[in-house]
Formats: sequence, structure tokens, C-alpha cells
Amino acid sequence: MAKKTTTRRAKISAKSIIDELKTPGLLIVGIVGGSMAGKMIDKVVKVDTTSTDFQAKKIVKPLVQITAGVGGALLLKDKNLKLIASGIAATGIASTVKVFLKKDLLQGLAQFAGLGEAVDGNIEQVFREPVNLKIAAYNPDLPALSSAGGGYAELPVETDFAGTELGAYQEIQEVEIL
Repeated sequence: MAKKTTTRRAKISAKSIIDELKTPGLLIVGIVGGSMAGKMIDKVVKVDTTSTDFQAKKIVKPLVQITAGVGGALLLKDKNLKLIASGIAATGIASTVKVFLKKDLLQGLAQFAGLGEAVDGNIEQVFREPVNLKIAAYNPDLPALSSAGGGYAELPVETDFAGTELGAYQEIQEVEIL
């Protein structure tokens, strides 16, 4: 006798859907909160953006964000608060990348909740000086043409293989191939 197998259907309910969406939602809340806190840190700690030298003030913002995020994830007991703290730590990592590599990971998200914008509202971009790729002109040292015909070189008249001149050309309208 064959055994009868039963299949279990997953129950999809509003509660299960909310539980699944809660994790990424809380991470996003942490990222937005960490970005807003980073803007407040930028207002307090003024960094000279025109200077090309390394400034210790530049690493204050990422250090505070990462410390707050990791500390919150380790010390908090609630799972939801740990997810928010992880989002804050993620903004610290993005700020660290921006400081050291001069590239903003959140630049594409500038229209959403102010993520990736510079302090003054302009998106900062890194430019480098243009490279001069101009190549010197090539002027070959060619011999001068002879000026036998009033300053112009004379071209030979076309001849057939026997050496006789061909004369005027005739236009051929139709060619018959046998």
C-alpha cells in the first residue's frame, strides 16, 4: 500500500507580511536617522571642503555614526531597536567611504529624504585636472616638386601598353558579355 503524503500550505496573513517587511523597513529607518544625525554633526563640526589635505575633523562624523550603531546593536535587547542601530552603523560605513574614497554611496538617493546630499545642498563631485593629450603635428620632410610647367608639375598623358596615346575617352553605355 502506498503512503499518502500531505502537503502543507503556508498561511499568508497580514501579520506574516508585516513581519517580513519589518526588517528592511527598520533598517531603512536607521539609515534615514543616521543620515539626519550626520547632517547635524556636519553643522556642528565645520570641515574645510576646499582643503585637499587630510583633516581629522572629517572622520568625526563616521566615527560617531559607527560607534552609535554598533554600540546600539550590541547593548540593546529589543530586536527592532537593534535593526535601527544597524541602519545607523550602515550610514557610518557610507560616510567612511565618502571620506576616504571621495565617492558618495548614497548620491543616487539624493531625492529621497535628503540622503546623499552635501551640507550646502549641492551634490559634491570629485573632478581632476584635464590631461593634455595634444600630439605634435607630423610634418614630413618631403622633396620639393619640380616646376617645369609654370609652377605646376606635368602629368604624363595616358598611353596603352604599346606606348601610343589613348586620346579622348568614349563613354560606354552598354556592355555585352558573351
